[in-house]
Amino acid sequence: MCLIILLAFGGYVFYTGWTQFKVPSGNVGIVVSKTSGVNLNPVTHDKFSWAWEFLLPTNAKVVSFSPKTENFQKSVSGLLPSGKEYAKVFNGGADFSFAFDFSIDAKASVENICDLLKSGDIQNQEDLDKLLNRAAENFANLAAQKILSAALSPSGADFVQAQELAQKEMGDFSSSQNSKVSIQSVTLKKYSVPDIALYKSAALAYEDYSKIMGESAAKNAQKEAEENSRFKTTMQKMERLGETLKKYPELSDMIKSSDNINKTLQTIDSIE
Repeated sequence: MCLIILLAFGGYVFYTGWTQFKVPSGNVGIVVSKTSGVNLNPVTHDKFSWAWEFLLPTNAKVVSFSPKTENFQKSVSGLLPSGKEYAKVFNGGADFSFAFDFSIDAKASVENICDLLKSGDIQNQEDLDKLLNRAAENFANLAAQKILSAALSPSGADFVQAQELAQKEMGDFSSSQNSKVSIQSVTLKKYSVPDIALYKSAALAYEDYSKIMGESAAKNAQKEAEENSRFKTTMQKMERLGETLKKYPELSDMIKSSDNINKTLQTIDSIE
């Protein structure tokens, strides 16, 4: 009877702490407990594992993750710097937009998943998927910037060179992320950049156009200021004339009977 009780108790202890069967095939599990925190030794379906933390009720759980490589389709598009303004040189007939489509494979290793869970960056598979998606998005933007910079350089960049730049950025990006998320592969599916020579010509023409417009605006502003000054002077003279006529009403008759009104006004102004 004692032997049966011991066997039953031993079976219970073994079954309770047995974590291997708690992880679906192909996934990796991480034991998280209130007493020990995150266990950095991952649990896989094909390897026996046992954790004493499960002997305490509600103390531990296994968080399951898929370590598979995920594929993301990312597009980056926009206008070259000041492209909208430069297009005005051609009456809006020029298109200085760019567009890139990438197919990106991203992955987090089992060790990195443990670290991410321990640091609080992820809590479950949904969080990991979002993290991989953000990494793919950031990588696509960085790769697009590198390609655009090369395209705007004197040597330019064709499709093959753009693909090579994306491949190079793949290694740099994974290193900059401290390998928590790595880009496994990248394929440039679409490569569309405007005529760079036309863009540079438009930039020079727009610069000249802006200079001319600036000079014209300055001249107009000066002319307007002079006209305002003359108008202000005239109004001041009219105000003084009105005050003079109030003092000397008889001058009104002289103005009415004058053959040369301008000369008369000048005479009155000089008397004042």
